[in-house]
Amino acid sequence: MAGRSVIITSAAQGVGAACARRFAKNGDRLILADVNEAAGNAFAAELRDTGAEATFVHADVANRLHVHNVIAEALDAYERVDVLAHTVMEHFSAPFLETSEDDFDRIVMANIRGAFLINQAASKHFVKRNANEAGSGASTGGIVNIGSVEAVTAAADHVAFAASQGGLHQLTKAVAIAMAPYGVRANLVGVGAIKGEMAEDIKRDIERDATPLKRIGDPEEVAEVAFFLASEAASYVTGQCVYVDGGRLANNGGGGGKTK
Repeated sequence: MAGRSVIITSAAQGVGAACARRFAKNGDRLILADVNEAAGNAFAAELRDTGAEATFVHADVANRLHVHNVIAEALDAYERVDVLAHTVMEHFSAPFLETSEDDFDRIVMANIRGAFLINQAASKHFVKRNANEAGSGASTGGIVNIGSVEAVTAAADHVAFAASQGGLHQLTKAVAIAMAPYGVRANLVGVGAIKGEMAEDIKRDIERDATPLKRIGDPEEVAEVAFFLASEAASYVTGQCVYVDGGRLANNGGGGGKTK
């Protein structure tokens, strides 16, 4: 399983960077895509200093041309794509009555259009690759999207974000069904409160109190689940959402009974 070619979006920070480190630990070759060119180049250099193979592509995956460039760079560098770990998740908070059309369109563009474009582009490559390698025993790790527990829960100030996460959840399931005849799997990792995503101490405290495990999760804990879903150990898992949320959803999204 080592030595796969893995595309990771939003790879320069947070969960994306943790995924990159986890796949690199396995000996996989990385294509890192991010809108932050300086941070992306620096992170790719950091990984290469540890002995990993990593190439950076400046890309906004909500832009079709940028998505084309990501796939082209992966094929140029490694001649194939085996796994897509799509970790773009743009947050937005504002009162519902003050959320503008532009706000809504921007969040849907980032979280839904971007996921659609990169999932579709990777899937087209998987179909061609699997057809060319039929009978070779080659394996495609498939697609792992990263989303939020707000695909299920909701908050008054998160209308646009929650809508985008519900859409991402359904998109992933539909992609899994569409790609199953080609032997390509697609799954979603739904995250709760994760370190690095909350700048405000008060929000961090609220999130921790709403989580039965009473702590904020580490990006590496998300990366481990993403890695599992892209591995042969999950070869019969597709169309699923695995929640890494410290028990948040089991506690009625944080609104259940008090936990000690």
